[in-house]
Amino acid sequence: MEFKLFGKSFSIKNAIVQSLPALSDDEGWRNYLTGKGYNVSSSTALKVATVIRCADVVAKSIASLGCHLYEITDKGKKRAVENSLYKVLRTLPNPETTAYEFWHMYVFNLMLTAGAYARIVRDNRGKVKELWNIPTSQVELTRNPETNERYIKVRMPNGQVMAIYDFMYTAGLRFDNSEKAEDFMRIASEVLGLTMNLNAYAKDFFENGSNMGGFLEYPNQIDAEQFKSFKDNWAKTYAGVTNQHKWAILEGGFKMTKMDSNPEEAQALESRKFQIIEVCRIMGVPPHKCFAMETTSYNSMEQANIEFYQETINPMDERLTQTIFKDILVGAEQDKLFAKFNTNKLLKGDTTARTAYYNTMRQNGILNANEIRDLEDLNQVDEELGGNAYLCNGNLITMANAMNNLPKSMQK
Repeated sequence: MEFKLFGKSFSIKNAIVQSLPALSDDEGWRNYLTGKGYNVSSSTALKVATVIRCADVVAKSIASLGCHLYEITDKGKKRAVENSLYKVLRTLPNPETTAYEFWHMYVFNLMLTAGAYARIVRDNRGKVKELWNIPTSQVELTRNPETNERYIKVRMPNGQVMAIYDFMYTAGLRFDNSEKAEDFMRIASEVLGLTMNLNAYAKDFFENGSNMGGFLEYPNQIDAEQFKSFKDNWAKTYAGVTNQHKWAILEGGFKMTKMDSNPEEAQALESRKFQIIEVCRIMGVPPHKCFAMETTSYNSMEQANIEFYQETINPMDERLTQTIFKDILVGAEQDKLFAKFNTNKLLKGDTTARTAYYNTMRQNGILNANEIRDLEDLNQVDEELGGNAYLCNGNLITMANAMNNLPKSMQK
């Protein structure tokens, strides 16, 4: 960057200065000095490590749960493993992508942009046989002016128009426009912009800055040869690991002063820590998930994990399953089928909580042995051994026999 001052040309290579508005841009400087005017998008936000981590934590948490297709029955529901859509949602959305990879990319796009998209490939009967992710940056969402039906224009690879039954779409944040979702990263641009500036400052400080441990004072002037001799002797005597913590012997009036702290560096470090908390707060992820442990104790971590599941994962599960209902299931399928992520997996990391949950559900006749074993990915127990029997508290007898074990005065 070059500019003129008092008739002289100056060249500045500093990374932070290069990001400043032009000298003639008065509006740009007003926005910059008031902390506004940051131009942050999903691509630039990825330069912030905390943003990557937050989006990745939510995306891989959802992807690891597994999306199951259920069929509504007279007794409730059962997994529709015979339906071809079950394999698409749970195991292999398309020949080149696993279910984990598909949902990870889909949620990652949803976390960082105005929405997530996927192309739906149907067979001759209208059944879904493949799902393909579409990068949000390549999509333009619009409507047919005549029919008012929603469709998308995909710029890659050669440009393509998809009608409403050919794509799946989960909208991002909406609050003042029912038609167009907001780009979440632009809403959080001020926090992310400040975070990127702090990162640039830290990079520039360590690359170009000077962080001295102290300085030496000499009352008189010394020539170049004397200075070189002193510097060489100092390096030979006190530099290096083996010479650490030695006492320096100073002659000729030299005085040594140690620099104990760097206020500017310390302030920048504290500001960067604060920005990590701010980004986590915006994206709904506990700071300890981003390895920021300063504000989290072991006792509070369990509660933070529960809040993460309740406030972030469960709402995301609901958004995605409703999208599947809206865009993938058609006609009569919506009356008998629905999708659900297996959020019970979130308890698997806590053996004590999981055991207590199963005990309560088992002893009160809510879950049977096979339903619990299914949640634990274990094989089923035969019907003859009581695998499908519902028990109630007490002697763990079947609910059918529970009435026969009551006192005679109560049986009536």
